[in-house]
Amino acid sequence: MIRTAALAVLLSTAAVLTTAQPSAPLGHLVLIGGGARPSYVMDRIAELAGGRSARVLVVPVASSRPDEAAEALVAELERAGVGQVEVLSYDAQSTDSWETLERVNQASGIMFAGGDQAELAASLRGTRLLDNIRELYDRGGVIAGTSAGATALGSLMILGGATPDADPDRAIRVIRAGAVATAPGLDLLPGSIVDQHFIQRRRHNRLLTAVLENPGLLAIGIDEETAIIVGPPSRLEVLGENLVAIYDLSWGSPVDTDRAGNLAADGISMHLLRSGQVFDLEGRGVAP
Repeated sequence: MIRTAALAVLLSTAAVLTTAQPSAPLGHLVLIGGGARPSYVMDRIAELAGGRSARVLVVPVASSRPDEAAEALVAELERAGVGQVEVLSYDAQSTDSWETLERVNQASGIMFAGGDQAELAASLRGTRLLDNIRELYDRGGVIAGTSAGATALGSLMILGGATPDADPDRAIRVIRAGAVATAPGLDLLPGSIVDQHFIQRRRHNRLLTAVLENPGLLAIGIDEETAIIVGPPSRLEVLGENLVAIYDLSWGSPVDTDRAGNLAADGISMHLLRSGQVFDLEGRGVAP
């Protein structure tokens, strides 16, 4: 009798632990590195959202010209075959209004425009609207973003250079502690730092600096006209005209800093992925 009771307790505990584990999202993230958006990338967003039966909301909050940004994305999504495309604009008073939340509840996809990632993250952080967007992703929706709209979806955002060590086009000249300004992202792609316009704007140094200061994260640099598509089971697919760079410190040495603040480590894994290649986010390697 005692053994039976003990076994029942163990089985009950195991059941609770099993049900307590968070399930992986059923949806997809499509993060575009900025620049021109290839039609086949927009076609994939439309397909993942449900095609003619899809309802996608365009969020232009990050843009300094929200009307123009929204108009361009609406036109591209409609050409790609999305059945219903609407613009979701909000301010501090309407962020968590019933109307705003209900529109997200009825959507099958969200697309964030580019602009200022800090502006976008600040508008959503700590809101019920962000919770609803996560729920949309969890239940199988697609969350897409271009440029700043992609960067904001990582765990950590790069905001730019924090020191004068940058040339006029803002490429960072050093790999040094404190050279790059960062802030928390929206964490829809947990454990990541996402950078955009990556090769075009020579952003290697700033992404390396950010990941060396946060070695537990995976650094993903997406070039222009190129996207990553993240979906179950822990797949990252590259689609586009250029490359995606991934820096991984999982197997490297501890990060070392000298008196000048220069950051150093050995054993850093770097992957340069072209369109069609797939990266395993759990195994941290390129899939065969």
